[in-house]
Amino acid sequence: MNWHDKTIEVYDKSAAELAEYFSTIGSRTDDIKLALDLLDTPSKQARAVEIGCGDGRDAQEIVGRVAWYEGFDPSKKLLDIAINRNIKEAHFRVDDALSYAYPDNLDIVYSFASLLHVNKSDLKIVFEKVAKSLRAGGIFYISLKERPEYTEEIKSDKHGDRMFYYYNPEIIQQIAADKFECLYTDRQKIGKTDWFTIALKKT
Repeated sequence: MNWHDKTIEVYDKSAAELAEYFSTIGSRTDDIKLALDLLDTPSKQARAVEIGCGDGRDAQEIVGRVAWYEGFDPSKKLLDIAINRNIKEAHFRVDDALSYAYPDNLDIVYSFASLLHVNKSDLKIVFEKVAKSLRAGGIFYISLKERPEYTEEIKSDKHGDRMFYYYNPEIIQQIAADKFECLYTDRQKIGKTDWFTIALKKT
């Protein structure tokens, strides 16, 4: 079993426990609003996709602000929790960032703490796919764990062993190349972990 499959297995086994933990944090309302404010069209007309939607905690906030939403996640157990939330007008799929068939003419693609399980070479492929699916002016909104250099690390905790990939805004902008313009970056310290958020606009 490769690290991709091992990591998904950990999320499947710990889905209920993780969803309970996420519920104490709440959804990323401010980030969701900020990303939509960056659009050059009314958010109520927007078509949105969420990479790694997990248990659907952010889907609840996104759906009420856009015209169409689809979230996908490779963890079937987490996705089952999202589906059981019965979020009106939300569409969910079991899929991952590489194999998902990104719809055409999307306005916004969210990725909250999900592409941190994607290595650099595969992330370049994801960026190609997202760039093709977004309309000109569309937004790719991402949060990732940060290190000064690209780093691969196996993290072991009570849930199991998972592979994480650390990036920084400069690396992401290099991967984005000439397909995206950086509109916004922000850095946060959560516990002992450095995080960053980056908003990219398709050129």
